[in-house]
Amino acid sequence: MKIACLQFEPILGEVQRNLGHATSMVAKLKPEDVDVLVLPEMAFSGYVFTSKDHIRPYLEDAETGPSIQWAKEQAIRLNAHVQVGYPEKRVINKEEPFKEEYYNSVAFVSPQGILLNTYAKHFLYYTDENWAEEGPSFESMPVEGLGQVGFGICMDVNPYQFKTPFSDFEFSSFHLGQKSNLLLCSMAWNKGEEAPKKEKVVPKAKSAKSKTRLAEEKEKEGTSKEDLQDQESANPHVAETGARATSGAPAASAADKGDDDEGSEGEDEGDEWEDEPDEEELERQALELQYETIHYWAVRMSPFYKQQATEPFLETHIAIANRVGTESGAQFVGSSCVIKLTKEGPELLGALPSDKEGILLVEID
Repeated sequence: MKIACLQFEPILGEVQRNLGHATSMVAKLKPEDVDVLVLPEMAFSGYVFTSKDHIRPYLEDAETGPSIQWAKEQAIRLNAHVQVGYPEKRVINKEEPFKEEYYNSVAFVSPQGILLNTYAKHFLYYTDENWAEEGPSFESMPVEGLGQVGFGICMDVNPYQFKTPFSDFEFSSFHLGQKSNLLLCSMAWNKGEEAPKKEKVVPKAKSAKSKTRLAEEKEKEGTSKEDLQDQESANPHVAETGARATSGAPAASAADKGDDDEGSEGEDEGDEWEDEPDEEELERQALELQYETIHYWAVRMSPFYKQQATEPFLETHIAIANRVGTESGAQFVGSSCVIKLTKEGPELLGALPSDKEGILLVEID
């Protein structure tokens, strides 16, 4: 089975531009290249909407909206399954009193261009709560040629509202119980900042005093299996191991401010901001961010590594498509990847950088 994850930078509200950009990126793909194509969360609308009124012009129905039409066209062209995220509008009552509800959803389309499932995000992030309803539950379904497929959207992989115990692992526990052998996750995962209402100035990067596990591995493009081994002692807010993402850590937490909080502006005059990080430092920061992000996702799949010996081991793959770029001050962290969940722990089969567009192609068993 060949999986493709599209990682790109949509522009908020510029749906036609974003559709065209994604189309040009996947134009190089041929039917023999891919069996499943996964796109990010709210791929063509952008993500940071502040109210129902703000997002209303970009809402789509589950059958005829531009995102679904794009997915159907590409599914037929590639003879592949396609998953794409979009803001969904559901009419609950057509009569008086008229009622409609809004959801952060993904469409999953067959190679014949048939809509197989619409999944609504079950666990909402702060930004989603500005406009969306909670989806009723996690979902998994049998799909011919793929097996038992589970669907996820960003915050779904985290503790509910960051309030439930970290060790509950709601998303991965559900899918282990459903015997999902393929998890498809569309993401708009950022550095853990709750987006403001307008674009903000991002401060310049601090010097390389911050801790990093990858400082000696600048030339390494991926993250090894050993790097991603499950850590039972992982901090739920991952101050060091990396939940700095849209659904990775509570907004404005101390963990998101880095290891040198005392160096923040106005707190310690002796620790100043650098003028500009050089190319090598930017590369190091991007690699560290990729490591932290993928490591966190792998930790959140812990139940799959700890299956009961009385049952046949369920080997599962998770494909994650995230976006890059900055929107209303929120920096999205890319790192789209495919991870194999094995008895020995997570095995990274491929990953994209945290800061560049691209298409990840991975062939799995």
